[in-house]
Amino acid sequence: MVRLILGSSSPRRRQLLQLLKIEFDTVPPIDIDETLPAVFSRESLVALSERKAEEVWLRNTEAIVLGADTVVVLNNTVLGKPNSKEEAIKMLLDLSGMTHHVYTAVSLISRAWRVNFIEETAVSFRNIPEWLIREYVETGIPLDKAGAYGIQDYGAIFVERINGDYYNVMGLPVGRLWQELHFRGVI
Repeated sequence: MVRLILGSSSPRRRQLLQLLKIEFDTVPPIDIDETLPAVFSRESLVALSERKAEEVWLRNTEAIVLGADTVVVLNNTVLGKPNSKEEAIKMLLDLSGMTHHVYTAVSLISRAWRVNFIEETAVSFRNIPEWLIREYVETGIPLDKAGAYGIQDYGAIFVERINGDYYNVMGLPVGRLWQELHFRGVI
C-alpha cells in the first residue's frame, strides 16, 4: 500500500485526518513562503497548497502527499493569523455581526496523479460585545489561528450559523478529502 503523508505541522489537521481511519505520517514542508496577497485569490491559495505538497513530495516520491492551507476572508480581504493581541481584537471586531468565508485549498500529489481542490464555508458571527472579544483574546487562543478564532474552541460562541463543511473551518474538509482519496483507490 502507498504511504500517505500529511505535509503539515498543524495538530488540527493531524486530528482531522485521523477521522478517516487511515494510517499516515506527518512531514512538514521546509522553507515555504506562505505569504498570500491581501486581496483574496483562489488561485494563490491553491498555488500555496500545491507548493507545500510538492516540497514534501520531492523528498518522498514513493508516497501520496497531502498539502493544505486555510484562510479566512472578509469582504475579499484575507485575515491571516494576528501578529498581536491588538490585531486579534480588530479582526474579531471586524467579523462581529458579519458573514465571512473560510477557504481551504487541498493538494494531493503522487507519482501517478495530482489533484487540487478548494472548499468554501460561509460563517456568520453574532454581534459580539467588545468586552467578550477582549476576554477571548486574553486567553491567547486566537493568536495562532487565521481570522483570530477557532470554531472548535471558545470562539464557537461567536458563531450564529455556518453553511458548508464545519471541518473546513477547522482546516481540512474531511468529507471532500475522503471522496478524492476514495475515487483514487487510496481509501
